[in-house]
Amino acid sequence: MEDNLYKNVNDDTPVLVGCSQLLGKKGSNGPNFLDILTSASTKAIEDCNSKISITEHLDAISVIRFVADTPNRNTATAASWGYPNMPRSLGNSLGVTVPHEIYTTTGGNSPQLALNEICNRIKDGHVECALLAGGEALDTLISRMKTGLDTDWSDDPGGKPESIGSDKDLGSEFEQKHGVFDPSAVYPLFANSIRGSEGKSSKEHMEDIGLLFSRFSEIASTNEYAWFKIHRSLDEIVEVVPENRMIGFPYTKYMNSIMRVNQSAALVVTSAKKARELGIPESKWIFMHAGACLNDVWNITDRRNLHSSPAIKKCSEAIFEASNRSQDDISFFDLYSCFPSAVQIARKEIGIPDDDSRDLTVTGGLPYYGGPGSAYVVNSIASMMTKLRSNPGKFGMVTANGWFLTKHGASIFSSTPFLGEWNQIIDSSALQNEIDKEEHPEFVEAANGKGSIETYTVLNSREGPTKAIIIGRLQDGKRFIANTKKDENLFNRMMQNEMLNANGTVKFEGSRNIFQPD
Repeated sequence: MEDNLYKNVNDDTPVLVGCSQLLGKKGSNGPNFLDILTSASTKAIEDCNSKISITEHLDAISVIRFVADTPNRNTATAASWGYPNMPRSLGNSLGVTVPHEIYTTTGGNSPQLALNEICNRIKDGHVECALLAGGEALDTLISRMKTGLDTDWSDDPGGKPESIGSDKDLGSEFEQKHGVFDPSAVYPLFANSIRGSEGKSSKEHMEDIGLLFSRFSEIASTNEYAWFKIHRSLDEIVEVVPENRMIGFPYTKYMNSIMRVNQSAALVVTSAKKARELGIPESKWIFMHAGACLNDVWNITDRRNLHSSPAIKKCSEAIFEASNRSQDDISFFDLYSCFPSAVQIARKEIGIPDDDSRDLTVTGGLPYYGGPGSAYVVNSIASMMTKLRSNPGKFGMVTANGWFLTKHGASIFSSTPFLGEWNQIIDSSALQNEIDKEEHPEFVEAANGKGSIETYTVLNSREGPTKAIIIGRLQDGKRFIANTKKDENLFNRMMQNEMLNANGTVKFEGSRNIFQPD
């Protein structure tokens, strides 16, 4: 890259100048939450190769919310959270005090939301040098809980961080009564809806998934920061065996994101002016050419269908337009991959052909590389930065996803300098209004009468199937959500036979709808 191009970058243009990924030790002797953030942050600061100490110039620290600090989630990690101001705790561990302490809400979109916020503050002159960090130490926590070791991790440095993002709970109360709670119970609903929209058999759909995720696992197998360095074949991923049991039909264990990891990542973002002052080599500079965040209709029962994402489509269209690029110009992708349906829907909405030869991940994906809670996209951006530094002039695209394909983010990065006035975070208000106003089927809570299955899943424990979740339509076109009676024979029939569009009768009983197939 010609030096004069970097010299022409405006002083207030935000630049990503440092990055790190960290794979922590596994088991009960692994790192705690603060330790793993500190290690990743120190590594990212060192990565900048600055001539002047960066810690002395930091004026913002942003941290992605941890799973164990997520309100209203009854998880195995619901220990007493001991870090009331993690950005300040992290700053103290680095030996720095900053005026901007930012903590996100929960959701896999949070890293993109935080990066957008930081970049806008740099552009507006409110911040010059920021650290963005996230990770999880769930493997340490759960390992210690299982062996009876203490998990009394805490640090109260005082103060209260600024919170960004939506803290609205996922799913309506009525949806939650029917089992719409954990992602592993909901993304399979998208899977069967995708299959129905494509007119494919269950076997054909599983082959698509196996082929897609086998390549993801292959990429993870050579990634030094991956939690699972195992290349799994198509058959290994789709075959139901004890070590790869069914979780939520049609998804086996190897198709599910893994949150029980010790992984972390961090980014350093400065203004171009500050990067020059700190003597950070231009070979380290990566520019965000555009970024956007949008939400799909919040409740899945209120969406137009369960095999598309207007928010991903509008996010991608907006960042392509703002960066004067198209999906053909992207050399590297990392599509959020908590479950196969997330990748399949994003690929379709972005416009990537099914037979495209470009890989859809730079990490290996959340089931194989690892999914450190809401923080994964810090890792994927760090990985993308490394990829783009090694491929000057190429462009990379990263997507983010929170809740049930609900909260989305997308961004385009390159070592190619951004020239001119930087104003590349999309104003989402008009686009969000368009999504919120889209027509969708009328949803009824108390459903009675004849109906058919629009999509469904069967949830499984280690002992076998436990619950069916159905989203269906009454004869008048209104949508309902239901369970079935607890009947293992019926559960097995629903997993073995085609049940999309199957007819039956739904009845409101007590607080839930119960669907009985004909």
